Amino acid sequence: MSSEFRGIEVFGPAPRRRARQARRVRRSRLGLVSVLAGIVTVAATSTGIATSMASDFATGILLAYLATGTSVVAVLCGAASVVTGRGRRLGVIAIALGVLASPPVLTRLLDWASGLG
Repeated sequence: MSSEFRGIEVFGPAPRRRARQARRVRRSRLGLVSVLAGIVTVAATSTGIATSMASDFATGILLAYLATGTSVVAVLCGAASVVTGRGRRLGVIAIALGVLASPPVLTRLLDWASGLG
């Protein structure tokens, strides 16, 4: 079925074609990066504590600095992933790991706990 419009032939309605399903792109990369930073925070904190207990204080201090930096990255990237919706669950996990495994937070918690007993 065709119609004319000012001397130009316009085609009638085109047959419907089904669009191909686009491959779903993972949108949770930011959440994944934040969880990885949280895992690095936990690993650096626990390794730093173990090396400090073995009287290697210089390495323990460096690992504490590394853990502090990665905990900041984990919390900020986790918050960004929660806000933007790119891996919200992973972002919440990363925030929890980043806060709880952070050396300054652990120092405050241990100081508070030492006053209890």
